Amino acid sequence: MKVKQKTFSVVILSFIFMFLVTYAVFYMSYYGFIEKHKKDEVEESFQTLDYILSNEEESLKSSLLDWAFWDDTYGFINDKNDEYIKSNLDFSTLVTLNLKMMIFLDNKGNLVYSKETGIDKAISKELSNEILLKNKQIKDIGSNKSPLLLVNNKAFLVVKSKVTKSDNSADTNGYLIFVREIDNKLLTYIQKTAKTSLVFNNVSVANDIYYKDFKSLNNEVKYKKGKWSFEAYKIENDVFGEKSIMFSIETEQTNYQEYYFSIFVIGIILQILLVFVIDYIVIDKQIFKRLSKLTDFIEYVAKTKDTSLKIQLSGEDELNQLADSTNRMLMELNSAYKDIKESDDRFRIIMEATNDGYLDFYVKSREVYISPEWKAEIGYEGDNGSELFKSYISKIHPECFDRLKEKFYKVIKGEEDSFTEEFRFIKESGEIIWVSQRGKVSEKDSNGKPIRIVSTLSNITDRKKYEEQILYLSYSDKLTGIKNRTYMENVFSELNGNKESKYFIIMGDLNGLKLVNDSFGHSEGDKLIYTASKILKEACSTSDIISRWGGDEFIIVVVNKDRSYVSKLIDNIKIECIKEKEYKFNISIALGYAEKSTEYPNTEAVMCLAEKRMYRNKLMEDKSSRNSTISSLLRTLHEKHSETEQHTMRIKILSLKLGKRLGLSEDKLDELGLLALLHDIGKIGIPEQILMKPSSLTKEEFDVMKTHTEIGYRIAKSTPVFAHIADEILYHHEKYDGTGYPIGLKGEEIPLLARIINIVDSFDVMTHQRVYKEALSVEFAIEELRRCSGTQFDPYIVQEFIDLINENKIH
Repeated sequence: MKVKQKTFSVVILSFIFMFLVTYAVFYMSYYGFIEKHKKDEVEESFQTLDYILSNEEESLKSSLLDWAFWDDTYGFINDKNDEYIKSNLDFSTLVTLNLKMMIFLDNKGNLVYSKETGIDKAISKELSNEILLKNKQIKDIGSNKSPLLLVNNKAFLVVKSKVTKSDNSADTNGYLIFVREIDNKLLTYIQKTAKTSLVFNNVSVANDIYYKDFKSLNNEVKYKKGKWSFEAYKIENDVFGEKSIMFSIETEQTNYQEYYFSIFVIGIILQILLVFVIDYIVIDKQIFKRLSKLTDFIEYVAKTKDTSLKIQLSGEDELNQLADSTNRMLMELNSAYKDIKESDDRFRIIMEATNDGYLDFYVKSREVYISPEWKAEIGYEGDNGSELFKSYISKIHPECFDRLKEKFYKVIKGEEDSFTEEFRFIKESGEIIWVSQRGKVSEKDSNGKPIRIVSTLSNITDRKKYEEQILYLSYSDKLTGIKNRTYMENVFSELNGNKESKYFIIMGDLNGLKLVNDSFGHSEGDKLIYTASKILKEACSTSDIISRWGGDEFIIVVVNKDRSYVSKLIDNIKIECIKEKEYKFNISIALGYAEKSTEYPNTEAVMCLAEKRMYRNKLMEDKSSRNSTISSLLRTLHEKHSETEQHTMRIKILSLKLGKRLGLSEDKLDELGLLALLHDIGKIGIPEQILMKPSSLTKEEFDVMKTHTEIGYRIAKSTPVFAHIADEILYHHEKYDGTGYPIGLKGEEIPLLARIINIVDSFDVMTHQRVYKEALSVEFAIEELRRCSGTQFDPYIVQEFIDLINENKIH
């Protein structure tokens, strides 16, 4: 079928479809939509009515619960006292609660008392009789049963609750019933809210003409006072569970003629749109998509230059004939370019195998051809060879341009036939890469001058980065990032090879590194070394050469500068050390320098002199630096654990008194006083959250806490002034029976001073408050020392200490 016939058929079928759909829409709009709309209106009215009555019921139940769970009501059921009636059951109470009647019953359902107001006597009598006669059928509050009761076509809400005390401590002794009328005020509110009038009627189950399910409400349309209205009926259970109440509502009918007209207009519009959409879908599928497929195919072939492709279009029309013609044309082109493609593929495979690009440069015209892959890699621009040549030149890094230009000119002038150069390129993205270009003159003119140069291009960035990384690692210190000893030895070799060189060598040694390693661990020591290197970098100029010579030794080489610069540099290093506030103690670097001269003509001699001066400086500063460090560590411990300073002072006083009682020499008393101050120095290495924990330590936390003796031992050992009490610090938590830590020494294997400190320390801990305990009495502490005598403590020293406490009346 031809395209014109297909289009005509689509239009005819569309109009037939439009006619059938229009008929169906109007049929369903009148008999379906309007009928459903009527039912929705009735259902919405009944839902609103149910909601209003439910709210009224909840309000009544809330009031009832306040009275039923009241101790006075409970007492009234029991003794029927007049005071309760006089105080609570007057008419104003019923008016306030909006009640028509209150009824009090005992557990057997007998009437105890009732109160009513504002209700017709005949209705009151019938209402009371109904409730009293069938009160057992009235479900207690909380059930889902209807609370409605109809008497002489007047509707009442009746709710019932058990009576008990306010705290539910007593058994139920009766029931309380509230009765509220659905009066004209509420009916008016219903009419205003639900937009419908409500009437209650008594019915019997036998009268099933109105006995309908909610979803099949009995309703009819009536014409009153010039308006159409719906009248609908619904049966409800009464408070006794009987289907005896009929709701009758009447609501104004919507003007369906307007709806009908609106639906008619909307239907016509929808039909027109539907026909348009259907026509578009059919024509698009049969014509446009096929035409688009053919167009896309031709564009794809033009882009990929793949003439071996073919296209298949369904149908027997003009578009199918056009597709066949296109396939025949591509077949001819494919045959014509086959040899060219094979040759080009061979060359491309060779270049891909080497991961290289190629460049063909025509000297006289200043034009260049670059392989497509390499062109895309670098981001060259230019519509012709001349613009491409300019783009190529512009992307050579400025620092490499002159060198590359000089090499090219030599080739162009005929001085050289080939070249190999490595240089940097700036890609279009801004990334800098390294390129290796190897070229050769491929064609010359009659005078032997080059007219064509062919070269290959290779990306060697990874190789260059690897070489730079190897060079950096071999010449850099891993911890500090500054140069290492190997690099500095190469510098020394260059300086020794240049007899005219002028230089100073500064040697530095970091003070206190071993003490920090022993106190805080090697990670903190590494951090101190790094900080020292940072200080040196900040103090030196960029032309100064800084290196880490050994563990805590640094070398600075200052070239072509005078002695005043070196002196100022050393002062700046000391100032930077003072400025550094990351540690609790002052960082100190011992420094010595020497200058190349006729007496010291090479780096070895200059280094030797600088080292001697450095050690001389270290001897002068070492003692004060170490003592300053220890003082700083003690200050840090006291700041970290506020109890420690007071604790150590008390232990020192008591220990010296006990030592004198035991007859210790003056030297031993001096050691004992120093031990009292430093026995807990190792706690500086314990995390603060463990040290100051207010509750008991876990096993893992206690294992960490026990390491403070070993940390303290290392600190003391690293300081000659305190090395003689290192063992006592290590063993001051050993127990007399061998169950202590760190190694379980027993009896007199434990140093005497450690045994003394253990007793005094334990006594002070018991008798003073800590974050995790309250202070105990001295009497309790003495009994505890006696109890642990021979197990934890030396029994002889314990007895001497107890006598000391009693004689001096220590509290």
